[in-house]
Amino acid sequence: MAVSPENRSVALAVLGSPEEAVSPDTVWGQTEIFYRERWTKRWPEGLSLPWFLEREESALSVSRQRLFELGESVETEEDAVSFYVAVCSWGAGTDAQQTYRCVQPLHQPGAPRKLLEGVRVASTESAVDGYSTFNNYSQARIKYLGPAFFTKLLYFAAGRPTPADTRHPLILDRRVAVALGWTKTSGWRTSEYSQYLDLVEQLHERWRPDLPTDVIEYTLFQGKPPSVIPSI
Repeated sequence: MAVSPENRSVALAVLGSPEEAVSPDTVWGQTEIFYRERWTKRWPEGLSLPWFLEREESALSVSRQRLFELGESVETEEDAVSFYVAVCSWGAGTDAQQTYRCVQPLHQPGAPRKLLEGVRVASTESAVDGYSTFNNYSQARIKYLGPAFFTKLLYFAAGRPTPADTRHPLILDRRVAVALGWTKTSGWRTSEYSQYLDLVEQLHERWRPDLPTDVIEYTLFQGKPPSVIPSI
């Protein structure tokens, strides 16, 4: 799945006018609501609950900005589980089925240890190293935890990107892949994730090199390719 001029053209069409690009504050302020009971009623026995799931409120919210902050203090397996739940709560939002799918990896043997290992690599090594770690069962791959959600862990664990950080780990999920015009919308190999970052780097240079690359990911997620209307 090499980067092609067609991929760039499709993506640039989705991104739209550079003058109308959203600000990093808009991206980092993206906030999602989630329901803690959807986690607690399926919580694995013997695993400590994250502190925020012990609160009394039934509905909570979390922003990208807050997840960056949480990613700065992951030192133990318990921290890694809390970070995972916070990130997945943001990713799943109020979708009950998505939340159910996010609980499943926590029931797998060694999940807390693998989460900590993967987050540590994400916070200290390259984006491709982080992806490879979470995508390899001999390292930190966990059954039922696929790229759509572990790239969210990579992104937040690596901290806020700067405009100069053109290879910052970015979220890659089905909606982003569709916006890029890709036919493969899940299960990407590490090399394919690297090609995604190559494409974003090229888009960044052509579109808005003064903004961090997560503005591109955010805009791709929000948008869709324009419809092709045949001419009469």
